Amino acid sequence: MATGGGSGVVGLVANPMAGKDIRRLVSAASPVSDMAKIGIIRRAYIGAFEGGADVVLVSDDRSALARRAAEGVDGDVRPLDVAVLSTSSDSQRAAAAMRDAGAGAVIVLGGDGTHRDVAKGWRQAPMVTLSTGTNNVFPRSVEATLAGQAAGLVASGRVVLAACARRAQVIEVTPDEGGPDLALVDVGISAGAFTGSRAVWDVEAIRALVAVIAEPASVGLSAIAAAALPHDRNETGGVYVVLSPDAESGRTVRAPIAPGRFETLHVVEARRLAQDDAVRVEGPGVLSFDGERDLVLDNGGATLTIRSDGPWVIDVAAALAAR
Repeated sequence: MATGGGSGVVGLVANPMAGKDIRRLVSAASPVSDMAKIGIIRRAYIGAFEGGADVVLVSDDRSALARRAAEGVDGDVRPLDVAVLSTSSDSQRAAAAMRDAGAGAVIVLGGDGTHRDVAKGWRQAPMVTLSTGTNNVFPRSVEATLAGQAAGLVASGRVVLAACARRAQVIEVTPDEGGPDLALVDVGISAGAFTGSRAVWDVEAIRALVAVIAEPASVGLSAIAAAALPHDRNETGGVYVVLSPDAESGRTVRAPIAPGRFETLHVVEARRLAQDDAVRVEGPGVLSFDGERDLVLDNGGATLTIRSDGPWVIDVAAALAAR
């Protein structure tokens, strides 16, 4: 369960690489500069202390975004003593350290992949989401000052977590070989044998999707599922969509798979999944998690299950209204 309410400790995880992957080159997406991120982080600090935080624990990185943002801020900002490897494991280990330190809320700056990394490090993390990535389906756009204030209110105990947050669903992935994994938005199954650049932008290879968020007003692989069978993030369960590269098969849908980029796809099956339903996929192929290729299936397969025990997502407006 989520812990730390009343501790006065807020965590902040900022991914310096969010919004800088290959999709920026093959779509019309705009990059988010380091200076813009520093400004966002600084406003989140100010809001967190205004909300009642005693200390903000931050993940460090080689661009020193969090340290630079702390300059001139009146409050106790402490970088975590966690090694910086400049990989996704940085966010995972930072989240685990924040959990161990009793953080009552964690502000996450990044896209779907960054939020997934935090959830992998701390599955029940009480998150305030800030979208600064390429694909931003899981995180919402909100002013950082208010996001920080909401985190401070929850961490200080001025607002009870259960009064302003909901549990997110996850897609739990259990491969025949290797350890379990999870996604917060969608898992795509593609033809191929390599993860390559990781970011999915060549949709012709996608054969199927499982999504727990498939909202029409979204961009990325989940937009394909939304075009086939919409599913709101607050609904239980998810959707399973099967695609074909054959233009003569199934029905045709158009979906925004990246900012400023639409693709035509052919849907041969779309059905709803209930909570705890499982889908079995077989290799060879590649699984993408929240838009990033991350697992090669050789001769084996994997089981994808809808679970309801993901991170707590703090509703900023609800937190501010409850103070």
